[in-house]
Amino acid sequence: MLSQPISPTTTQDSIRLYSAEQSKQLDQTAIHQHAIPSLLLMKRAAWFSWQVIQQQTPNIDKIIILCGTGNNGGDGFMIAQYAKLAGLETTVYLYGAEDKIANDAKQTYREWQAIHGLTLPLETLDANEADQHTLIVDALFGTGLTRKLKPSLVKILKKLAHTDAAVCAVDIPSGLQTDSGLILGYALPADFTCTFITHKFGFYCQQGPDVCGEIFFSDLNLSSKAPEVFGEVPQLAHSHSLKHWSQQLGKRTSASHKGIQGSALLLGGNHSMLGAIQLAAGAAIKSGCGLCKVISRSEHLAIITGQQPEIMSYHDANSEALIQQASAVGIGPGLGTDEWAQNLFRHSLHKPQQTPLVIDADALNLLLEHSSWQKQDNIVYTPHLGEAARLLECTVEEIQQDRVVAIKSLQQKYGGIFILKGNGTLIFDGENLELCRAGNPGMAIGGMGDVLTGTITALLAQGLTPFSAACLGVNLHAGAADRIAQQKGQVGLLPSELGLVYSKLLADSITTAKSRSSF
Repeated sequence: MLSQPISPTTTQDSIRLYSAEQSKQLDQTAIHQHAIPSLLLMKRAAWFSWQVIQQQTPNIDKIIILCGTGNNGGDGFMIAQYAKLAGLETTVYLYGAEDKIANDAKQTYREWQAIHGLTLPLETLDANEADQHTLIVDALFGTGLTRKLKPSLVKILKKLAHTDAAVCAVDIPSGLQTDSGLILGYALPADFTCTFITHKFGFYCQQGPDVCGEIFFSDLNLSSKAPEVFGEVPQLAHSHSLKHWSQQLGKRTSASHKGIQGSALLLGGNHSMLGAIQLAAGAAIKSGCGLCKVISRSEHLAIITGQQPEIMSYHDANSEALIQQASAVGIGPGLGTDEWAQNLFRHSLHKPQQTPLVIDADALNLLLEHSSWQKQDNIVYTPHLGEAARLLECTVEEIQQDRVVAIKSLQQKYGGIFILKGNGTLIFDGENLELCRAGNPGMAIGGMGDVLTGTITALLAQGLTPFSAACLGVNLHAGAADRIAQQKGQVGLLPSELGLVYSKLLADSITTAKSRSSF
């Protein structure tokens, strides 16, 4: 058994994410430029997988390994050897012709045969063979898969998915597209995935989290034996934890006061949309800004302050002066698109050059009507898929096919910092691409975007750079939703609850001076 436990990637503070092509380049660089035998890498991958299998499924007595004819199958043949030598009932099912087994996979296949291993055609597999004491190892396809799985294969995998057996995916669940996180027809959902050399981008976005289960990563000793390999191929994106981004806020001193903590101004809340601006303002005041001001419809002002006395509410006649005074401005929650909304939007465009601005919701739609719009580095845009599609004049499906291309196109067209919301929210400033690993399906409810707008505006007011405020805001927002979901489940998760746990999430990284408070 293991000398020490192997931890999943959720415990890692920072990871670099790679595309399928970049992963291939790293693999080839290690083999051809640093003289690391490809067969050695294959055996290291299999050994790491076998260690994780022992840790995650200690009570199995039977293992069924589904192998393809490529390198992914080669990993499977090697895992089969370890399992058989450990005394488990081990059967390999081959998908494809034996004479198609290529390169190093051919060597590990021969070794499997040499220990009298049983290999059968995959189409002969009876799903009834798998029970709660069985582990199924998916070693069919690797990261290079681009076509949909054949219907005959899908039929077999679906039957296996309905058994009580645990499932381990080798490098990537077969059927998951590495670069997009989309499913190519079908993917057998794994309880855990053992992945090697690179963290794959598609694991953490769209449908990837649904089929990967817990993710266990090994760089196969490349970082210690050939660390320069990772400097020779650039990553696609980074993914840092909430802890990393929350440190950008720094420590509050004993002399802190509301003026230092900044003034956040939020514009919105048109007729019938009071709740949106209330949510945004409530999140802002709980995100640490010294002052939170709101411009809304006159009939809403008393209600806003009555609900949250710390929030100051104003008539739109004060908008120009308040925008000039604010440390940061956020516009969009419940804004609408009528003449009142358009006037507020025009005023927001005339903010001081140095004042950061967050543009969300209907303000993004109004943006399309302003052909004279000029790019500014300190504007944060927060579109959901539909809004992003309108901004790029394409379909939601086209956005989802390649979210990286989409967010880069948005930033190139409009400038500033873009947040492309969704499972695996992306943040891009023209150079740095960040992916948020936090969040859950319970966040699929109206008002979540309003809370995010208020949160980011408040962080900007406190002096964070637009990129840091965007990254911290997204991670804080998603992390709060995860904390609440852990406590009471995802169904019924309310946007208004998120701000209530912000201070608890930030407590580990932001230390308030233990002395008399300043007012």
